[in-house]
Amino acid sequence: MVGITLVTLVVINFNSCDYFIKDKASEKARVTRINNGILTDKDEAKLLVMASQNNLDVIALCKIIRKEENVDEKVKNLLGEIKEEHIEILEKYNEVAMENVISIPNYSNLKENRNPVTDEALKRHLKMLNNKINNQIGLLEKLLDTTNNSEFKELVKYTNATLKDNLDKTAQTIKTLNTNS
Repeated sequence: MVGITLVTLVVINFNSCDYFIKDKASEKARVTRINNGILTDKDEAKLLVMASQNNLDVIALCKIIRKEENVDEKVKNLLGEIKEEHIEILEKYNEVAMENVISIPNYSNLKENRNPVTDEALKRHLKMLNNKINNQIGLLEKLLDTTNNSEFKELVKYTNATLKDNLDKTAQTIKTLNTNS
């Protein structure tokens, strides 16, 4: 009887150790999954904040250039369209940010230039506008690669077509200004 009790005790002890080893491994896997999720969430937030900042800069550049009197009406109209489209994009960014508890900027860091815009300055502004839109596309593409969040994926699909269209419009305007100079 003592032998059976001893054998039973040894078997239970081995099973108990096996349980603790498996439990430790599963806990480590769980912690790793949580940490990876946190890192992904941080990357998503960072990319959305950066894209939002570029978007706000695009809106500000459109406003700055449109205020100038010596800018062609076609260019002003184009910038008006781009500004309105980027305001819509900003609204989408805000919706997704609120749903995912992300704080995004609400103002541009660009300073308004008080000097009149010359043709060269206009080209520089348009190139900067082009770069900001291009940066925004790159950030959103990176967000698409980073995320499994359906809201972010939908946001990127919604905005990228508009951004690429606006990139083409600004590039064409720059090209037209260069040939007219």
